[in-house]
Amino acid sequence: MNKYAPLLIGGLVLVGLIAYFASNQQGFYRWDRDYKVEGENPYDMKVLYELLENQFELEEFDERVEKELSDEPETAKGTSYLYIGQQAKYTEDEAWHLRDYVRAGGEAFIITENIHDSLAEILLYAEDCGGFANWSGQNQQIKKEKVYASFEHPSIQDHYYEFEYLYENYAKAHHWSFIPSSAFCDSDDSEAQYRDYPLASLGSFVDEEKKEYINFARMKVGEGYFYFHTNPVMFSNIYLIDTAGLEYANYVLAHVKTGQLYWDRESAMRPTKEGEKRKDKPRIAAKSPLEYIFSQPALRWSWYLFLGLGLIYVIFGAKRRQRKIPILEKNRNTSLEFVETIGRLYFQQQDHKGIIKKQMHLFLAHLRQRYNLITRDLDDKLIHRIAVRSKVDKEIINDIFVEYFRLRKTLETPYSKVDVDTLNNFYLLIDKFHQEVHKMEFVDTGVA
Repeated sequence: MNKYAPLLIGGLVLVGLIAYFASNQQGFYRWDRDYKVEGENPYDMKVLYELLENQFELEEFDERVEKELSDEPETAKGTSYLYIGQQAKYTEDEAWHLRDYVRAGGEAFIITENIHDSLAEILLYAEDCGGFANWSGQNQQIKKEKVYASFEHPSIQDHYYEFEYLYENYAKAHHWSFIPSSAFCDSDDSEAQYRDYPLASLGSFVDEEKKEYINFARMKVGEGYFYFHTNPVMFSNIYLIDTAGLEYANYVLAHVKTGQLYWDRESAMRPTKEGEKRKDKPRIAAKSPLEYIFSQPALRWSWYLFLGLGLIYVIFGAKRRQRKIPILEKNRNTSLEFVETIGRLYFQQQDHKGIIKKQMHLFLAHLRQRYNLITRDLDDKLIHRIAVRSKVDKEIINDIFVEYFRLRKTLETPYSKVDVDTLNNFYLLIDKFHQEVHKMEFVDTGVA
């Protein structure tokens, strides 16, 4: 018998035990609301960060607000500031500087459960809108498993987006934050004339009892605006991988009218003293370096596995070997894989209603780009202009719009469904238009 056999068997048993105990721990994801930019856990922000990186000139803060943002009009205009997290922490000097940045023409998007800090003391006053009933930065909350968010804009106010809070893949009651209605002064109210920075509601959510709560508001300050959203959880990974959550985030971020966006992650740190700037990042108070590791089950078993594998390597693999030559993969075109992935996503969800919306959206976008048409009003004048510029029979175009208007009420009604035959018929109507366009182009080239 090989003299190393007992050690090998013992090592395999050790690895097996560690793997068994590790596999019985709760999940492989952290379900805490950490909102980490690079995190892949359900309530991190990696998906949002990649989306913003593709749409804006995105910069992350390396320093504090005062050093990164300019309050000069010539540099503040055309830029936007974004904080998203559990709660922003500003010193008094930083809060005044952020207000001056917005007054100079910048935009500030603060997506947090509350702004109970120096910024709230500057922008919000106890005497506003009825004294003690006002909003002082501390949002109110309701505890529900599921809410339905919407917007105030007339074109999309009938769209509702479902957000169900999950923890370890199970629905769980969550505290959804909202701004109390008493914070919004009526324009005819005598109190409103004394308010320096009035609030305007942009969006809200309803619970299953259809009670409405405002969670998205705008405040004009000087030449710019503050935008407040009270539910950062709605922008996390778990919702943005879904079509509805992605569309909701796009509508919120559509208010960013600038090309340059500053993402502030430094303001999540707590100041040491009032008015003092923070120089160092917070550290975990621990008696020893391993205390935090052993306090987390996943990290603890990872540590045990690391020690076990290290011991096995010392026993069996410490002898010198030739370094392995890595195999370089060939460059792959992932475009088709992306299309297949999206196709599988829609096929699995059977979201026929969502596909019809996107088909009409792409059709209108094609008309705007190809024929320079304004598609805001879907009426007979638009149908006539399309027919003139595309040289396609007016009846073909009219059939598309008639079918869309027939389905429009169903598309905008929550929980409604569209069958696959209706989807196929609508696709064939649009496809017929494109075929006619290609046929006319073929004739125009003079080819018989």
